[in-house]
Amino acid sequence: GVARSEGLRPFTIFEVTPLGIILVIWGMVYLRFIAPRLLPDRDSMASLLSDKSRKKFLTEAVIPAESDLIGREASGVQLFRRDGVRLVDVIRGDQSLRRNLKEVVLQKGDRVVLRTAMSELLSLQQDKSLRRVDQLSAVETNTVEVLITPGCKMIGRTLGALRLRRRYGVYVLAVHRRDRNISGQFDDLVVQVGDTLLLEGAPEDIQRLATDMELVDISHPSARAYRRAYAPVAVLSLLAIVVLAALGVAPIFLLAILAVALVLVTRCIDADEAFSFVDGRLLAMIFAMLAIGAALESSGAVALIVRALAPYMGALPPFLIVWAIYLLTSVLTELVSNNAVAVVVTPIAIGLASEMGIEARPLVVAVMVAASASFATPIGYQTNMLVYGPGGYRFTDFMRVGIPLNLSVGLLASLIIPFMWPL
Repeated sequence: GVARSEGLRPFTIFEVTPLGIILVIWGMVYLRFIAPRLLPDRDSMASLLSDKSRKKFLTEAVIPAESDLIGREASGVQLFRRDGVRLVDVIRGDQSLRRNLKEVVLQKGDRVVLRTAMSELLSLQQDKSLRRVDQLSAVETNTVEVLITPGCKMIGRTLGALRLRRRYGVYVLAVHRRDRNISGQFDDLVVQVGDTLLLEGAPEDIQRLATDMELVDISHPSARAYRRAYAPVAVLSLLAIVVLAALGVAPIFLLAILAVALVLVTRCIDADEAFSFVDGRLLAMIFAMLAIGAALESSGAVALIVRALAPYMGALPPFLIVWAIYLLTSVLTELVSNNAVAVVVTPIAIGLASEMGIEARPLVVAVMVAASASFATPIGYQTNMLVYGPGGYRFTDFMRVGIPLNLSVGLLASLIIPFMWPL
């Protein structure tokens, strides 16, 4: 749209497909054979638990008056330190003592919450030091990872204030933030976007928590009812956009609007569901960058930048001209939204082409590709952030793999673009 507003002939939907296929093939080769040599093994939180330990039971038992555990430190009780048993919490009255579990001295009437395997659960039932609260107090649990996305209702609140145990019967076992796995006491930990929580609880309790707080369960697929009867409508709508846009019947923007109207009218998706996928902050950033782009144009800043750069770039071979535009766009894309960068850099690329007397189309293609190839930082693109926490990656892991990939894709694109779109 920005290129068209600058007087450039609109791109067809498959115009850059041949270039894209070549770059995808190179990316696959790089990730298969080169990236594993650059990236150290990192454990996700779920992988820290063996498959054998993922399905356990949470059981609640009370310390009876005659128990020989009274007066002993909870963390030192051998019964709670057996292989396959983990002390999760001690509840005294209505108060959870999990925050200072290592300092808790057991008293009559304390309820201990234990995480056990089935074999240990059966042996605990025979132990005279404990008494099960009731026959329904042992609940089969799952261990799952959930991702804190921008829309999550837990953001900005401490885990202690959320009272997950009391409200949902769910325990937080670990938290992954940026480059480290956090374990221990989490009551004062403020939840942030990008955090990954390792939760344990009954499947239905975790599902209820995920629904209420808008969490993304990345260990298991979300249970939901698919509207399979409407699948043909959705598929045909998508195909219609692609085919009609390729044939030049109408602009892709208009076709997309019509397709959205169709899936809403036919009830493929509810309006509330559709709007839930709209990121208002991203739209605000794009609109703001459009305004900045217009301001750069109307104030003469674009012309000033173009006149400053043109003398240095005019004598360069086509490869280096394309590479310079690609590199500028790529660096900015790692720091700001790719949509916003494309809006700002495209007028500069077109202005440079006009000043140097060359075709603008290859430079705009370079902007398109570079703005879509953001591999060097987890903040460069939304999907990077989604895998950042759950995968147990560090910021430097992205740089280690992403910078060579950015450079190699840029060099390859800069070599190919002048042949497909001559300057």
